[in-house]
Amino acid sequence: MKRLSFFLLPLLLNACAMLPSEQNNIYDLRREAQIAYTGEQDERAEKLLLGLSRAAPNDAETWFYLGNLYARTNRPEQATQAYQKALMLKGSDAKAWHNIGVVRVREAWAAFIQAYSLAPVNDPMHAKLEALISAMEKIPLEGLTRNAPAASAQPSAMPASPAAAAK
Repeated sequence: MKRLSFFLLPLLLNACAMLPSEQNNIYDLRREAQIAYTGEQDERAEKLLLGLSRAAPNDAETWFYLGNLYARTNRPEQATQAYQKALMLKGSDAKAWHNIGVVRVREAWAAFIQAYSLAPVNDPMHAKLEALISAMEKIPLEGLTRNAPAASAQPSAMPASPAAAAK
C-alpha cells in the first residue's frame, strides 16, 4: 500500500498543479478569441473559438459566439449548428434563440427571392411568392429588401468578460 501511495502522490500533486495553468490557458484563449472576434479577425477568431470549444466543450457561450462568427461570415448551416449546441447546453438563452431565428429567416428570404426570380410571371406560385416577399419585407431585419443580397445574421459583439455576457 505504501508503495502504491508513493507512486500516486506525485501524480496527484502534478495533476493538481496543472489545473490552475490549464484554467489560465482557457482564460487566455477566451481573451484572445474575444480580441480577434471584436476586431473582426474572423479566421483567427474561428481557430481560437474552435480551440476553446475543444478545451471546454460544455461552454454554451463559446458555441454562441462561434455561431455569431459563422453567421457574420455567411455560413448559415454552421451558424445554426453552433447555436443548437449552445441551446443544448443552455436552452434558456434568448439571444441564441433569436440568432438562430434570424439565420433561418434570412435563409428563407434567399430561397423565396431565388424562387421568385425563376417562376414564370403567369405561374400562380409567382403571385404567392410576391405576397410572401412583401410580407417579409416588413420584418425589422437588415437586408430584407429586394435590392439587397440575402445577408447573414448580424450578431452582437462578444462581451469582454463572462459577467458582461450575463447582461
